[in-house]
Order: sequence, then structure tokens, then C-alpha cells
Amino acid sequence: MSALGDAFFVQTFTTTLQRYEKQLVDNVLLEHPTLELFKGLAKSITGRGVVIPLRAATLGATGYTDASGTHSTGVSTDIMGSAVYNWANEIVTPFRLKHRDILQNSGPEQIVSLVEEYVKAAQADHSDFLVAELHGLAAAYSTGNVFSLDMIVGNASSDAYYDSVNADWEAIGGINPNTAGKDYWQATRQEIAKADKDIVAAMRTIANEVYRASRKRPTDVIAGFDCFEELEAFLQTKGQYTNPQGTANTRFTEIKFGDLTVRLDPDCQDDRMYFLNRSTLRFAYCAGEFMKSYPAQPIEGTLDTVVPIASTVLFGVSERRANGLLIRS
Repeated sequence: MSALGDAFFVQTFTTTLQRYEKQLVDNVLLEHPTLELFKGLAKSITGRGVVIPLRAATLGATGYTDASGTHSTGVSTDIMGSAVYNWANEIVTPFRLKHRDILQNSGPEQIVSLVEEYVKAAQADHSDFLVAELHGLAAAYSTGNVFSLDMIVGNASSDAYYDSVNADWEAIGGINPNTAGKDYWQATRQEIAKADKDIVAAMRTIANEVYRASRKRPTDVIAGFDCFEELEAFLQTKGQYTNPQGTANTRFTEIKFGDLTVRLDPDCQDDRMYFLNRSTLRFAYCAGEFMKSYPAQPIEGTLDTVVPIASTVLFGVSERRANGLLIRS
């Protein structure tokens, strides 16, 4: 068999990526604890963005009246709002295939393994970038970026960017500035020192405050290393007895906090725990463009080729007060 040439290799690589698109998407959503939350929520939609109705505070106009049923005819206070989330800029992973590397690996024995390694590299690089953006701090946000968890659980005290963007807030993919100060747009954020409360007491505080504010319980907890290990150490001191003879198991494959599953996410800030309610979160990608491969592009003036993989996504929330953040100090 004659050696496989440059054009054939690039065609094989592009075809392989297209065949693997669904598998790449599934792997990205499963290999990272935070993205795993969105596997059942992720939707492919079209349009300029997503308008999400917001569950607002109560109207506050209900009360007793007289025999004639007299009532106010004034303009009602707002009980509903909406968030407009625009698509983030495309996230692109371009892989440049060097002509010499292709020639050196163009035989029938080498081509499959080389293509597979490129596919794995594409998946890892693309997903790592997306997750890093989701765990970025609000202060680092720039127009066109994906919203981060820190922005999803923001409140008036943490939203310094309200002052700077104000009326432009909708333009960067957020809410009308008139909504910013409302109760339903304030998440529970507390910094609780280790010296003041142990980890379980601190977690209970956040979960209860979220429930008091929204009448909703968090459904998931995403924890950074320090918080997760602190919780693990706390539970290990109690021990787990697995049989009548008294053998103690102090290794945890899964940590439960009440009905909540606590997930360790290596990409999360070490000193943080996010208390999230799945029903309030929105994760979408535009017109099926999530880990989507595009045709190979020859680079003018060279024998090299670039194959791009792209995602266009948005991440939003309909009710901030149903979510919370614990920061340990």
C-alpha cells in the first residue's frame, strides 16, 4: 500500500471529527462536574439570544377592602422581569496540521492513532477553556465572554459592574438595570470564617438562607478543593461503619449533604462552594454549534492545514435568589 498523502490525511481527520461530534459533546459534558449539571438542560436554539422570564417578588397589593370592593387603580409594582442573554463570542479550537508531521505519520499503521490523538486533544483543550470561563470571577468578565458562576450568584454588593455598565447591561447579555436591585436578583453570598463555623454549619447556613429567600432548595453543590477536603475531613472523623463487626470506612466516593450531592470540581475556586438550583439555570448552544468541526482550511503560502472546532453558547439564570455561594476564609 502506498503512503497516504497530505490531502488524504486532512480529509480523514476532518471526517473523523465530524463523526465524533456527538461523542465529543457528551464527553465534554460528562468529564467536568459543573458541565455535567447542564447535560439534561443543554438545548440547541436559534435567534439573537434568549429572553428568560424572571420570577419576581410578590405584588404586595393584596389586602382587605370595604363593602364596595374599593381597590387601587394605580400602576402596579413590577412582579415580573426578563433577562436577555446574548450569545457569547464563538469559542474556537483551531488545530494546525503540520505538513511534515503528516508526512511522517502518513502510513497505514500511523494514521489512525495520530487522528485519534488530535481528536482527544481537541476535546480536552476546548472543554478546559469553557470550564475555566464558567469558573472565572465576575471582575474578569469582558463583553462577549460566557457568563460565569460567580455572576450567576451575584448580588447588589458583589455586582460592581452594575455601576459601570448600567444601561448597557442588556447589551452585554444581562438584565434591565431597573431590575438589578430587586430581591429576586440577589443571590445569597456569605463569607464564613472557619473559626466561626465548621463546614457543615456553614453549608447549612447558606442552604437555609437560599430557601428563606426563594422557597426553593438548592439541588446541587459544586465545591473547590479546600472546601471539599474540609467537608471530607469533617465526615471522616465520624467514620462510616459498613458491617456489624465495626469496620470503619473513611474513604468517600460520593459526599451527600442532606439530599444534595456535593461534587468536587478541580476547576472551581478552592475556597468556594456554589449552591445551585438546576431549574433556574439555562445553558444553550446556537444552531447545534457545540464542539462542531468545520472544513479544513489550507494556509496560504504553506503546506499546512487548519481544522477549526467551534462552540457558540450562553449561560444564564432566571432567579438568582434560588442560588447561593459560600466563601471560606
